[in-house]
Amino acid sequence: MSPMTAAIIDLPVPPSVNETRRVDWSASRKLKRWRDTADGIVLVAKCRPDRPLRLRKIVCFEVVITVDERQTGSDLDNIAKATVDYLRRIELIENDAPKNMRKLTMQWGQAPEGLRVEVIERAQAAE
Repeated sequence: MSPMTAAIIDLPVPPSVNETRRVDWSASRKLKRWRDTADGIVLVAKCRPDRPLRLRKIVCFEVVITVDERQTGSDLDNIAKATVDYLRRIELIENDAPKNMRKLTMQWGQAPEGLRVEVIERAQAAE
């Protein structure tokens, strides 16, 4: 199977991992607010009449995360963890283990909501 885009999701930029990995309850609340906002965006995308978002759990994939630098002060690498964890939470990806996530690309670019995530399905590697 050749690689193909399985899903593109536009989300707000998550809080930086520098904030959320400390013992800081305000950062925890900030991450929860971000997840709730992202859930709302995904729900709207699922219900839109024109090309509704269809989610299915993808086993082997690569992820391309594009961040609009005008909408965040975070470094690229501080955005990846919350984003990939969110994809797992909504069951778009099976896991972020090496056998599942074969490539992760982070880049600056245009993203309407601040962050664009593209999940590209890949053929499963032989075990």
